[in-house]
Amino acid sequence: MNNQWMKRTLLAVSIQFAIGSLYAAETEASADVVADQAASTDNASSATSSQTAPVANVAQATEDVKINKDETKSLVPKPGTQAAEALQKKEGDASQETNLQEVFTSNERQYSLIKKGEFSTFYDLDYSYYRDSQLNLGINEGTAYQLRVDEDASHTISNTFTAQYGIRDNLTFTASIPFIAKSDSLKDATAAGLGDINFGARWEPFPLKAGRLPLILFGSLSTKTGDSPYEINPEKDLSTGKGYYSVGVGASTRKYIDPVVLFASVSANYGFKETGLNQVRGGGNANGQGGQQLGQRTLEEFDPGMTGGFSFGFAYSFNYDVSMTMSYQQSFNMNTSFTYKPYPGATNQNPEKYKAADQSSGMFSIALGVRVNPDTIVNGTLGIGLTEDSPDISLGLSFPLDILGFGKKKAN
Repeated sequence: MNNQWMKRTLLAVSIQFAIGSLYAAETEASADVVADQAASTDNASSATSSQTAPVANVAQATEDVKINKDETKSLVPKPGTQAAEALQKKEGDASQETNLQEVFTSNERQYSLIKKGEFSTFYDLDYSYYRDSQLNLGINEGTAYQLRVDEDASHTISNTFTAQYGIRDNLTFTASIPFIAKSDSLKDATAAGLGDINFGARWEPFPLKAGRLPLILFGSLSTKTGDSPYEINPEKDLSTGKGYYSVGVGASTRKYIDPVVLFASVSANYGFKETGLNQVRGGGNANGQGGQQLGQRTLEEFDPGMTGGFSFGFAYSFNYDVSMTMSYQQSFNMNTSFTYKPYPGATNQNPEKYKAADQSSGMFSIALGVRVNPDTIVNGTLGIGLTEDSPDISLGLSFPLDILGFGKKKAN
């Protein structure tokens, strides 16, 4: 048994030794072949160089070497690559700053001016929705009865046509004519007609200068061409205007910080007092039309007081065609008062003056601007009311009328 294992072991060692010897022989032969090939290549290269050197010298002596510029590598990106498209400016495209300024001012026109002699028109379609709950009850000897909660919802649609003309490069005149449509669920009434016509001007007192924020001053005059809320039956009718004249002033500025435009403005409005009114509050008028006349007070004077406000926000351009504007507006109404004359037969015949509580209105707005052609930008706006005196929601659409064929007149 031991003899058999010894034979097998000796046979395995012999086979391993033979294979190792053959592998070593092949390795040495391969190395010799590689060395011989390298030596042959070096000799051939030396011979070729020695043979071609005179020819090269002759060619260099007889003519200059010409460089093919088409085959020379360049740092300029090849046409069709992404880098080339990024560097190449398409015809009609504006720079990022110019494009953002155009988109921003198309939606926030009070922050811009137009050149002398230019004329442009715009159309604005706005919708606002108010919802409120009114609690109606009677109190007798400290006990409430006839409790009823009335849900009131009002809808207002405004169609405004605006024209602006550049009197000078730093002075722009504007005028707007609104057409209003309203409906009220509690009164079960509707109204439609002309609103309050407005006139305005924007003036830039200082020329643009590097390192200085642009300043634009603006003023406005609002008429009372719409139906006054103080000359109708307040129980049954709806108004299309505010019912008094007002003037306003303000200032605005903006700052371009890549890649956004920051803007802010402040304003103040003063409403002129309305006298000689003859509206019975609580129903009808002093001529016995509408409502229950007995014991009602008649509105004789109305003083709208002062209104102040501010706004700020930013505009951002996603690309050449699409941009977004976000803003917040806050307004305050102060010193509003009503003067009533006593009804016939009342013990106190002196006028009664009532001062209304101050009101505040806040609105957050998001606008999306889309460039439909190189010269036309359409803006859509969504507004969300943040206070009780604000619309619950508002929607807006604005675009220049040259999209409908009313061409924009440019200065010569």
